[in-house]
Amino acid sequence: MFIDEWFESDYFQTLPLSFRSPASFRFGQIFLTHAYYPHENLELWRPIPEPGEPTKTVASKFQLIAAPRDAFQRGLPLHAPKLETNEEFIALRAKLRPVILIQPESPIGFDNRGYPGRVDRHRCLVAQVFGLTDAKTGRVEFSSVFVERIRKMEYPQLFFLPKQPGVFQVDSVLRLDELQSVFTPHLDPYQFALGDEAADILKLQFQFLWTGFGPSKYTELRELVLNG
Repeated sequence: MFIDEWFESDYFQTLPLSFRSPASFRFGQIFLTHAYYPHENLELWRPIPEPGEPTKTVASKFQLIAAPRDAFQRGLPLHAPKLETNEEFIALRAKLRPVILIQPESPIGFDNRGYPGRVDRHRCLVAQVFGLTDAKTGRVEFSSVFVERIRKMEYPQLFFLPKQPGVFQVDSVLRLDELQSVFTPHLDPYQFALGDEAADILKLQFQFLWTGFGPSKYTELRELVLNG
């Protein structure tokens, strides 16, 4: 037995017309947003001084360099674009990718008037979705044995997502080890979310991954699927 055979047609659900309202965003809802690739080799965009600009605090050109020993310890701030002496422009790649909402924005609502710190940052937590097959070329990206093991719920950090018209073009995998903080207005919502039972299992899977909590519906289903 595989997890997608267990849920069958209840893997996803169509949301009501309020799905675009941030007030209705919820765990398990599917979005599109730009997601970045965590970098392994730190590279920086360092400003090139503007000719004739004596303060060296304005730059319109930058060069890409490997992070030097003085990274995040620059001598002068930039005023345009704004960059403090303990900040850097780091080089990251990003692409539009489906994500599933893990933690909706939780407003604090405290008036911090008179102090510079921002209390409400309008952030939420999402997990990235990766296709197991290239949707454009049809090229298989992963071993069929590995995919079967994902469908068998062997890996607590991975959650299988079957292809379904309007939702995912190809079979995909949600990676709970690829969480990112996202500015809520950058989320482009689909009118789909995980079905209620699938969302409950994912929530318990997340809890199991980070705390070892169990037994639960997740651990029971995992044992059934693994041994079924």
